[in-house]
Amino acid sequence: MNEYQKVLQVLEKEYQVTCDVAGIEETDRAKLYFRLLGDLTDKETPKKPIDVEIGPCGDLMLCCPTCEHGVVPIPTYHGNKYYPRCPFCGQKLKGEEENE
Repeated sequence: MNEYQKVLQVLEKEYQVTCDVAGIEETDRAKLYFRLLGDLTDKETPKKPIDVEIGPCGDLMLCCPTCEHGVVPIPTYHGNKYYPRCPFCGQKLKGEEENE
């Protein structure tokens, strides 16, 4: 869980407590905003690219775990490196050298 997710949990809990104390019902609009913020915070949590089988021969391609689009490699002197984010959906990607 990253810092954004922790803060979002605290804000959601505070909102629920405030509504309970004030004796009002949580609004659908607020629930929608919290869900949208949750989606954004999930994209900030690095995820490892996944192997997806493509073509009739069963070739594997590294893809984004969220949208399953192919992760575009950046050619470097020591092989391929991958973008820190999916260029299609913005999901933060975990590199090979990062700890799990």
